[in-house]
Amino acid sequence: MKTLERLAEDWLLATEIHKLEARLWRRVKRDRLQVVMLTSAVREEGKTITAAYLATALGLHPDRKILALDLDFRAPKLNSHLGLDGPDTLGEVLKGERSIEEVIVKTSLPNLDVVIPPARGEDPGLLRRAAELTRALNYLKQNYDLILMDVPAIIPVADASGLLPYADGVLLIAMAGKTTRPLLNRAREMCLGMNANILGLIVGNLKEAAPEYVDSGYYYGYGYHQ
Repeated sequence: MKTLERLAEDWLLATEIHKLEARLWRRVKRDRLQVVMLTSAVREEGKTITAAYLATALGLHPDRKILALDLDFRAPKLNSHLGLDGPDTLGEVLKGERSIEEVIVKTSLPNLDVVIPPARGEDPGLLRRAAELTRALNYLKQNYDLILMDVPAIIPVADASGLLPYADGVLLIAMAGKTTRPLLNRAREMCLGMNANILGLIVGNLKEAAPEYVDSGYYYGYGYHQ
């Protein structure tokens, strides 16, 4: 698994990811959260790779059962970051033609499973099939301690907004040096407008965009703000 190999090779990256994972898990246990959504203001802000690393770090613990769920049907990338191939059947689950059990993909970590669309993507309109999506999530919640839901960026398309009611909490992802304050504020307002529980903001690319933080020892590549 690509993320597992990278975490083993890059101890600085691994340190920051494990900090994020530990803080998220404490919040999950404290507030009894089960579905956590990761989204960003716009595309290309590191949302999916952050989800992949977090899922991998969480799945390293033997007392947890973790599922990474890729619902970014427009540009699915979780499979490429993890180095996995998924069955072309997630759309059929939301059409009511297959069961969610049939599309769960096992990883090299016994405590981490994934559900991913095919690399070509799926019809985003399928995400509006509330009954089928609710049924699938109910099954997953009965079988996993935590579900990390990777969804599209929230501002450009309506997919993420429509999925907010299914999440117990939301992590916003931003990229230092790219994400503007107005865009981030707009994403936050959209989440709050749907009564979403914003758990925090994860900022990536700090090493390149804000080297003074790195040099002072505050961050390597990621920062977490509640």
